[in-house]
Amino acid sequence: MSMVVVLNSETRKLTVAALLVAVSIFAIQPSLAQAQSQSVTITARGSATSSSNTTGTGSSSANLYLIGTANVNGGIIQLTGMTGIFQIGPLFFTVIGGQGQSSGTTIQLNLQVGGGGSLVLQGTVAVSGSGYAVLFTPQQSNLESQYSIWLYGNLWIHS
Repeated sequence: MSMVVVLNSETRKLTVAALLVAVSIFAIQPSLAQAQSQSVTITARGSATSSSNTTGTGSSSANLYLIGTANVNGGIIQLTGMTGIFQIGPLFFTVIGGQGQSSGTTIQLNLQVGGGGSLVLQGTVAVSGSGYAVLFTPQQSNLESQYSIWLYGNLWIHS
């Protein structure tokens, strides 16, 4: 017993239209996933104070330059593959990897520096023009517990 389905012209048009929409969605789906992974740059400057400094004097200027990848999903920004340079006075530290996350108004970065050290930066983030303003505060930001770090700068996500 075989079954034959006969489609009238209106049903046939709707079936072809639905098929074309389905094929179009599957065709663009990979590009939608790729569009969420973008390059990111963080630049900031401020100061670093040695943890052994009990007098509150002796802060050195500090500069940070990072690049990596940002995956944006809703209000959460996942940062991966972070590399770059961190400078305290005349000392330069190479950031060889790390990750972070920004959610709402907070940001945290966990970075590895050359020689096996770690740089932890925590603070706040806010929309500013075409990017984000970041403020890393000394209460939660440090380099191997040797320096308390205060930095202010920008985070840009590039298309």
